[in-house]
Amino acid sequence: MGVRDRTPWLNDEYWIVGDLWQRRGRSVRANDAEVVEIAHLLGRSPDSITWRVGNFASTDEPGRGPKPITGEPLEGWKKLRGNRAALARAVAQARARMALLTTDAVSRPDGTGVRIIAPEIPSGEPITVVTQAAARQADQAEAVLRERFRAWRDPKGQRLRGISISTPNSTLRVDLYDPVASLLIEVKATAERDHLRFAVGQLYDYRRYLDFAVDLAVLVPTEPSADLMGLLDAANVGAIWQAGRSFADSEGGRYAYRS
Repeated sequence: MGVRDRTPWLNDEYWIVGDLWQRRGRSVRANDAEVVEIAHLLGRSPDSITWRVGNFASTDEPGRGPKPITGEPLEGWKKLRGNRAALARAVAQARARMALLTTDAVSRPDGTGVRIIAPEIPSGEPITVVTQAAARQADQAEAVLRERFRAWRDPKGQRLRGISISTPNSTLRVDLYDPVASLLIEVKATAERDHLRFAVGQLYDYRRYLDFAVDLAVLVPTEPSADLMGLLDAANVGAIWQAGRSFADSEGGRYAYRS
């Protein structure tokens, strides 16, 4: 059994196995070298890979094998299966994201390293404040907000992670990483301009060390003003904020829906 066999499948995993199905059909077996390699990458058993190939066979050739794929993976597959170039791009991105998720660390040619970590409480990154007391207060406010969001978005503790990025001169820490949405989240204690501007810079800095596409968002305790929403929109950064006992976002609920 693979270490992730009991966890829900990500879209990235579907694209990787769907590509295998398109190239090789139902002929693959659990002891096949490519199946074993994919199983290792995904952290799953080879049998689970061949079973998922059967799901794709039933989807593209109804009446064969186990039940077809459904829901969001099916909608995505309809767009990819007839476009080899788009599927190849999706698989390349998926492999990079899964390598980060299932290995201890990913080393890059420039000497930097990226690895998944548990979200840090509180964040050790600096924030623009006037006094050390204010800095401690801001750190604590961010930690509390982060934990509230984790409890809402990921009540089972299986989804949200942090990322540690080792550079030649320092270590950067991403507050939250959602591999399902491929989303980096920076947490800030307030929705004021200076904090949001700083968050945008941090998110852009983190993103350049990743070998796959990610969306960006800032998590704040209150909804930003219309003017500051414009700032985030111009930077292509989403906003997430607390709304009573739940959370809302600027993306129609895509970043804040409850798992």
